[in-house]
Amino acid sequence: LGTFILGTMMRGRGWQAEVIIEEWEAIDFEALRSADLVGISTITSTAPRAYAIADRVRSLGVKVMLGGPHVTFLTEEALAHADFVIRGEGENSLPVFAAAWERGGSLENVPNLSYWHDDKVRHNSIQAHVDDLDAIPIPDLDLSKAFERKRASRIVIPVQTSRGCPYACTFCSVTGMFGRKFRFRSTASVMAELRRYDPHRHFIFFYDDNFTANAEH
Repeated sequence: LGTFILGTMMRGRGWQAEVIIEEWEAIDFEALRSADLVGISTITSTAPRAYAIADRVRSLGVKVMLGGPHVTFLTEEALAHADFVIRGEGENSLPVFAAAWERGGSLENVPNLSYWHDDKVRHNSIQAHVDDLDAIPIPDLDLSKAFERKRASRIVIPVQTSRGCPYACTFCSVTGMFGRKFRFRSTASVMAELRRYDPHRHFIFFYDDNFTANAEH
């Protein structure tokens, strides 16, 4: 969902944005030559493939930004394959990054950003998590051309109604990534998103970090 949310935000800034899900379609690397920036989200199990994609994209002369849980915790490993890494949530960081990119300004005030500067790695400070989840746009899944084609069939739709978890299980990356507390979208916001889809053709999969911990919600 992160790539779709951030792509929706960038399109709202006036950028042309497209999301590629490799499980759905092959990556056209030649088409990526014209991109200004390629962002890749990765978890640990997909990191080797993400790094391979990043290396190939950079060989085309295109800047690469990595995000997601794996690179949040292993940032310097990731920067061997990328120009930029956003640690943790990206919704507060990417607009500030885009504004700096558009004016050719310094990146030192972009929260959560790690990047190469004068052949050295810089780690900017981490900003607080997004408290108002309703302020985050509903992700436009049609940013993926493959999803546009699949929409007419029976398909699983990813939806997230909350973030975070009050527990701190040793095997889990959620609290390190999204914080040790619950943050919720409003019921009205969730219902507005659900109404976009056809209950006869679309199955909703809730991607909450801990969907049932707050029974009232």
